[in-house]
Amino acid sequence: MERNGRTESYLIVNRVEVLDAAGCSACGREFSGEPAGEKTLVLSLGSSNERTYFFCGGCGDNIVGRAESELAKKRYIWDWAVPLRAPGQNASQIAEAA
Repeated sequence: MERNGRTESYLIVNRVEVLDAAGCSACGREFSGEPAGEKTLVLSLGSSNERTYFFCGGCGDNIVGRAESELAKKRYIWDWAVPLRAPGQNASQIAEAA
């Protein structure tokens, strides 16, 4: 949803998870509000993945480029963060924004 020009919820496509006020855990930048969304690196920690961190594409590329152990690399997966539209928006309004 969007309030005051900020998207409040994002769908993390492959995790089938909705985040409120999502942003990069490294740089703090809010994920894209564009309908197409943006590439997102996901880090899952804990035996049952109880802690999850999300990173923007730029920070994600930096992190993946520095990960050396195979065990660490298995904790990261690329995904896609898509902003969820406000209930009042329709498909034509989204198309106009793109």
